[in-house]
Amino acid sequence: MTRLPSSLFLLLVAALVVGCATPPAPSPGAPTAPTRPAASGLSPALEAQRLRLTDALAGTPVLVVATDAGQLLVEVPLKFAFDAGRATVKPPLAAVLDQLATGYKPQAQLTELRINAPADDKAATALALQRAQGVRDHLATRGVPANRVVGLGRVERPVVEILISDRPR
Repeated sequence: MTRLPSSLFLLLVAALVVGCATPPAPSPGAPTAPTRPAASGLSPALEAQRLRLTDALAGTPVLVVATDAGQLLVEVPLKFAFDAGRATVKPPLAAVLDQLATGYKPQAQLTELRINAPADDKAATALALQRAQGVRDHLATRGVPANRVVGLGRVERPVVEILISDRPR
């Protein structure tokens, strides 16, 4: 009778050792998880921001793309950015700007921003500039240094454009 419990004990120890063993490494020909495609001509700082924003803003109407000029472009449709005739940042745009600020702050010394905003009609350049200033001011409240915003302008399309560029050295 004493023999049965000790045999059972050894069997349990052996099962435990086998169960805790490290699984074998995959064979060299085994497929691996897919990786992201190669960078789109952006610097490492901008590419990191592009990937982070693309993931964070997936499923939204916000466009995050690399331009042919090696800049990162973030576009937010006007209807999610400002009310008609107003320069106050709406909550959906604020959420995008918060995401942008989170990823931008660590890269602030390497990059700079240009903000372009639309007007409601062709004659309202002042409103477009007020909107661009509102975007800049919101980013500043989230820790983006104001001196990193190198330009405010107007865009003719109904989107807010934020261009992120490598800082000239």
